[in-house]
Amino acid sequence: MLVVSSAGVYYYYQDQQASTLNQQHTAELDAALTSYKALSGSFNESLDGYNETLSLLAGAVAGLNTSTPAYHEASLALASLWSTYQSLAKARGSGTLAYEVHMLVDFGNGTRVWYNDTNVQPGWNGYVATLVILDGRVQATWYPQYGEHFVTGIDGVADTSADYWFLLTYNKTSSWQVAQVGADDIPMLNGTNFAWVYCPENASYLPACQLP
Repeated sequence: MLVVSSAGVYYYYQDQQASTLNQQHTAELDAALTSYKALSGSFNESLDGYNETLSLLAGAVAGLNTSTPAYHEASLALASLWSTYQSLAKARGSGTLAYEVHMLVDFGNGTRVWYNDTNVQPGWNGYVATLVILDGRVQATWYPQYGEHFVTGIDGVADTSADYWFLLTYNKTSSWQVAQVGADDIPMLNGTNFAWVYCPENASYLPACQLP
């Protein structure tokens, strides 16, 4: 009788301990879940904030005088912010909400650099996309009366009295052609192909070199 009673007490004690541990684990799980929900909400808010800031910076860069320090700082910040935003969006598993575009930079000396499958934000124009893809390594003059940037240098290669940067667009019908509008007026769509080519101009102010 004593042996049975002792065994009963032992198993009761073990059961109580297991129940207590289970309650502790449940409480810890609930706390972790609450923290996760808070962090998730904060993360999503941060992502939305990044997206809003990107739009504001892109708008500022598109209309700032290129000779001001603010323009230089904004252009560099835009490229960095876009990179961080894509990483955050990828971590959330929601995609980057971006278009894929393809940009070629032809330096006119046999060096051609393709930036394929590059992500840009919907709503960006050709100038802002170029600025971001090249991490701000673009020199330009802003003409507010036209709402246009005139690109005078890319990646340290500047216009001269003989050679200039020309903007080209591409379509399947006519292949590469000189853009009829400035980079600010070219919308970035999913799959857009465009190029910057450095070469002399002819008497008609068109590139005097073979197009890609």
